[in-house]
This record gives sequence, C-alpha cells and structure tokens, in this order.
Amino acid sequence: MPQKQPNFVSSRHYVDVAERFLDVGFWNADLTTGEVHGTDGFFRILGLPRGETFNLHQWAALLHPEDREDFRSIYPVVTMGVSISREVRLVDRQRPPRWIRIAVEEPTAADRIVGLVQDSAAEREARAVLYRERARLNAFIDMAGGVFWARDLNGVVGDLRGWERITGQDQAQCGTEDWMKAIHPDDRARVEALRAACEQDALARDISYRLLYADGQYRQVLARTTPVRHENGTPMEWIGLIEETWRRDTANLESEGTALRPQQLRAARVMLGWSAEELAEQAGVSTATIRRYETTGEHMKDATVTAIVAALGRHGLVLTSSATAMGLKLRLPGAHD
Repeated sequence: MPQKQPNFVSSRHYVDVAERFLDVGFWNADLTTGEVHGTDGFFRILGLPRGETFNLHQWAALLHPEDREDFRSIYPVVTMGVSISREVRLVDRQRPPRWIRIAVEEPTAADRIVGLVQDSAAEREARAVLYRERARLNAFIDMAGGVFWARDLNGVVGDLRGWERITGQDQAQCGTEDWMKAIHPDDRARVEALRAACEQDALARDISYRLLYADGQYRQVLARTTPVRHENGTPMEWIGLIEETWRRDTANLESEGTALRPQQLRAARVMLGWSAEELAEQAGVSTATIRRYETTGEHMKDATVTAIVAALGRHGLVLTSSATAMGLKLRLPGAHD
C-alpha cells in the first residue's frame, strides 16, 4: 500500500503566496458588531499594522468621502443573498489616493460576510494606457480620413473603419475577398502582386490604385500596409490605411487655380498616343465625356477631372501652370521634381 506523502506546506502558506502574487487580501466581518478580521494581505493593502483591531466604521473612514456611500451600499445588497463588488479609493496622507476593489461573497450566515480586497491601481493604470492608445489611434484615423483596417495572418479582418462609408461594402463582404471587386479591374493584378510580396517578406509597402466608390465613380487612393510584429520580429497581424489622395489632388487644383483645359487634354492624348476611348478607360469615365470636353469645353465634375489627371499622372504626365501659361510635363521614370 503506497504511503501518504507528508504535507510540508500548510494551507496558510498557499494563501500567503496567492496574496502576494495576486495583490489580494481576505477578510470577514461580523455584521452585528462590525468587527473585521483579515489576513496579512488584507492589512498590507489597507496600509495597516498586521492583526490590528479593526471594524467596518474605521474602514469607511479610510475611504475617499465620495466613495463611502458605495462602500456602505455593500451590506444591504449582500443581505439580499447576492455577491457584489465595488471599486473605491483609499485615502492616505503619505501618498495619493489608491484604488482598491472590495468583493463580497454571497453570505452563508445571516450575521457574517466574507470577501477579499484587491489593489486595482495597476489594473486601472493598464486600462487607462490601453484607452489612451486606442484614443490616439482613433484620433489619427479621424485626422487621416479614408479607411483603416486590421487583419490576422489568416486573412480575417478584425477591424475595419471607413470602408462601408466609401464603397458601400460591409465588413462581411471584405472577409470573403469581395473587397477586391471594389478595385478597378486594371489595377487588381498589381494589388494582388503587392499582397503576395508582403506575405512573402513581411515588409511594409504602399500602392496607388483606383477604388470604386458607392456612387459608382472610381477615384484614386493610396493604400499603405505594414505588419505588427511580435517581440521576435515575426508578424502577428497586418494593419493598413487607405488615403483618399483624390481629395488632396482636387484641393491642390483648387488652391493653385489649376484646371484641366481642353487643349491640355488633346495634347496629353497625342503625347501618350491614346484615343479618346483609351483615355476614358484609363480614367474610368465615359468616352462621350472626353469628346464633349475636348470640343466644347463643357464643365466637368471635380471627381471627373481628378480621375483624368490621375490617369495621366500614372503614365508620367503632370499638369503645369504659371501666371501666364498652362501646359504638360512628362515625368521620366526615376526622375524627381
């Protein structure tokens, strides 16, 4: 018959270890006399000498005046036969107020309650840091505009903001790869190639492409993506921003007094060797719009002008203007302004 192993560690030792590692203390109180008995961890958290005679009235006096009513509300709730938890502040002249959590178990006797206290300062600080980081991200997204997204390594999109507003697609559609349908057909191969490259070497990248808006118009955007890494450098997820560069381009055109003239449009087609149909396809507009503007100079919507200018820019043609003239400039690959 196997011999029973001797118990070299008392249950009190286990309680001491738990109290130190979890920063908690246990206590019980007599509701008739108000007397409170606690463990070493209880007195340590409250900042009192170990084993000091203590009662509920003295405990309330240690709390911030605004929290004392919360503390007193524990007793009538517990007597209804339910567990309860409250967060209150300890006031200590030696240091700033500290937050503690007081939890009371459903009573098993009419005149006695059992509970624990926990120093919740570190937890509250961690929550505050998390909230601040989240608030910073939200502020940055609002400032940048456009779209923010985050997806795991399996391709599941866990956070998506701004996409439905711009494209009309909801998050469920993005999870089934339908988001690719919102990218101009001529740009999809480049986007797919960039995504494959990112998955292969886990490096940040950006790409410009045309995105289909909810109003049926394609507009130029700039997408940036970067991995979020573990401590060892391996990716844990990917995040990205989609910037509506067409808005900035339109604003620049308006602020600089630059407009697309019919002469520039005709010259651009000649320089690129494009027909009206080819330019319309590249810009995502109708051929009739191109022909009508070249012959009559009829006003075009800002979004249409932006789409045409963006299409020319992708092939190296840039609008130029001065106080006396307007023209086109051919930007060679690798050249800088």
